[in-house]
Amino acid sequence: MRFAIVDDSSEDRSELKSYILSYLSEHNIMAELSEFESAESFLFACKRESFQVVFLNIYMKEKSGMEAAQELFSSGKSPKIIFLSSSTEFFRQSYAVHAVYYLVKPIVPEEFELAMQFLEIHNSYDVPLLKFRQNNVERSVPTEKILYIDVQDHTTQIHTTEETISLSVPFRQLTEPLEQDERFLCCLRGVIVNMQHILGMEDNLFRLDHGISIPVNIRKKKQIGEIWRSYYYAHMGITVYEKQILQYNKIIPDIRCFIGTGFL
Repeated sequence: MRFAIVDDSSEDRSELKSYILSYLSEHNIMAELSEFESAESFLFACKRESFQVVFLNIYMKEKSGMEAAQELFSSGKSPKIIFLSSSTEFFRQSYAVHAVYYLVKPIVPEEFELAMQFLEIHNSYDVPLLKFRQNNVERSVPTEKILYIDVQDHTTQIHTTEETISLSVPFRQLTEPLEQDERFLCCLRGVIVNMQHILGMEDNLFRLDHGISIPVNIRKKKQIGEIWRSYYYAHMGITVYEKQILQYNKIIPDIRCFIGTGFL
């Protein structure tokens, strides 16, 4: 999923980006975020790439956000548009281009939250549910809630954000479906981790949320770390420019710690 912020005010873009990144992190939504300082640069980008969600400021120096939206609508492209404006002057016109919401500046947190709810966005996972039998009862767990799965004393354990489920099922048999989902990474023999929940990599450990640390294969540490970093660069809403900064400085991206600190 790709988001675009189109606003000629760098301060307003920065504020809105902070709101968006916080929301994406809180709801475990994976997205890439791009910024544009004019309607013209945004429309040019639309010729070679697509955006699913666009935050579009109406009052800009040259072409207005409303004009840009009308061009998009006329071309047959249909991203979900949230207008930004310091007035309600174009509120009625926003319906003509099927805008999802109309946010009035300065942005009020409650209004932003409502706008995001109107977008009705959610992740489309390759494997949304992990199904298994426990005590002869069919069960399933949303894969986004899985922290990691390991095997101990011939017992396979699913560690989730809510509970630990112990099963007498071979590790390989249980985790085979997750090999088709890019979020899951085998970091050690008998251990598979959900990269959505990784906060950082320290020495030979992955640090997860919920205060958990799990080991990484020492011999394959570099390869595993590269896979994880590539995943975060692609999905955690940082811009191309910010990716370059992180790569140049060889920073291991503890992305969720950056959110709200002003780094992003």
